[in-house]
Amino acid sequence: MMNLSKQLRIQSLKRKTEIKEVFEKGKKVYFDFGLIVLYNNTKDEKTRKVAILVKKKSGNAVVRNRIKRIIRHAICAQPEIYENYNRVVFLYKERGKADYNSIVNQIRNRLK
Repeated sequence: MMNLSKQLRIQSLKRKTEIKEVFEKGKKVYFDFGLIVLYNNTKDEKTRKVAILVKKKSGNAVVRNRIKRIIRHAICAQPEIYENYNRVVFLYKERGKADYNSIVNQIRNRLK
């Protein structure tokens, strides 16, 4: 089935073993809000998977889910940054609220 929408579809990286493999073998990029781990899995080149991990110390469920939505939207808005990688893990460590523009600018600056 062909995807007619212009937005990038994101599949979740859910398996603990896959996330562990990405952390062990991936390229780590630190930014003000946490850590981005990029990894190119040669076994499964067709699908791109993303995991967004937000610590409980960041706030209640509403705040954590908002952060996840912001990061997910940042990925969809800039798919060219992640072209070379098919596994991406975001680990959000910052406490408190963060706005969309600051997160997107940090990600864009650190990954170019």
